[in-house]
Amino acid sequence: MDPGATIIKPVTTLGALPPATEVTFPGLFGWSPVSTGSLAAALRLDRGLFATWRCRGIGPTELPPFWFRPAPGRPRYYRVDQVLAWLAARRGDQLDTTTAWRLSLARDLGQEVTDPAEVRKLAVLYARAAGPRLPGGVTFTPVGFRDYLASLLSSS
Repeated sequence: MDPGATIIKPVTTLGALPPATEVTFPGLFGWSPVSTGSLAAALRLDRGLFATWRCRGIGPTELPPFWFRPAPGRPRYYRVDQVLAWLAARRGDQLDTTTAWRLSLARDLGQEVTDPAEVRKLAVLYARAAGPRLPGGVTFTPVGFRDYLASLLSSS
């Protein structure tokens, strides 16, 4: 290591997490899965600290591991909207699934949709079109992809 290198300390407390409105996951939609590494990077968190929070039940809801093909480092996956809702809840705010998806459709695809049923329909359509291989090396198993699409249909 370079003796003159500066070490930047990541976020170390739940209170220091950014508001959901300030967090972005480039290349991912509001309904997309995000790996632990990408989540930690977006939140400027140490992965070990995030793992500790997960083990203590403090973190966002994890997607079932059997939905994904094994990957080096055994990453865990979360859905972007659930991460954002978790961040909002940490601050006493609310961010529901439909709102997160609606904002993603507007920001990422330029589609202004207000009807909740249409928002859900479009999210599932785009998720299905993306297929089981997503950005960041996420690959679903066939059963996992089917269950993921079903989870989008049942999200509230």
